[in-house]
Amino acid sequence: MILSEVTKDDLQAKISRLERPLSVSGRSVPESLNSLKIGQIFELQNIKTEADVMEVPCRVILKLDPSEVMEADAAEVFGFVVWVSKEMERINKLFESTRIPPTQEEKQAGVEQLNFGAFGILDWYAQRMGMTDHDEVAKTPWMRVYKCLDMDAKRSMYERRLREVYASKERKK
Repeated sequence: MILSEVTKDDLQAKISRLERPLSVSGRSVPESLNSLKIGQIFELQNIKTEADVMEVPCRVILKLDPSEVMEADAAEVFGFVVWVSKEMERINKLFESTRIPPTQEEKQAGVEQLNFGAFGILDWYAQRMGMTDHDEVAKTPWMRVYKCLDMDAKRSMYERRLREVYASKERKK
């Protein structure tokens, strides 16, 4: 740890270049995070401490407990964590792409107060699919939740444009 402070920039640069390992502590590393459930994605998005950075991805994806992580090959763990971080950036961008920019009127009415985070997504999906158990929603593949969000966003944008077309025609009368 003392050496890492002295060579912090060099060490971080080396760690950031590590490749996805094939395995960590004998557990196979998936080729992508596409098979994860939405609840697992939310766990990975909720990393708060420095210890969580190493432990949470290893626990959520590889089912390793903290003692197994501490005994694992450091290069494998760091490579895995860097890879997970890159995968999460990709996934977060996909979810971000489903956000509909609010209109001025929506901003004025306080639309930003309707951001309910992970719980809001679970609740929206449960309602959309006629489910009553949020724990069951958490077991849904994240790709399915994303595709539903994407379809709903595209439908909402279409409906907004259609209303504008009707309003424009009405003004011309």
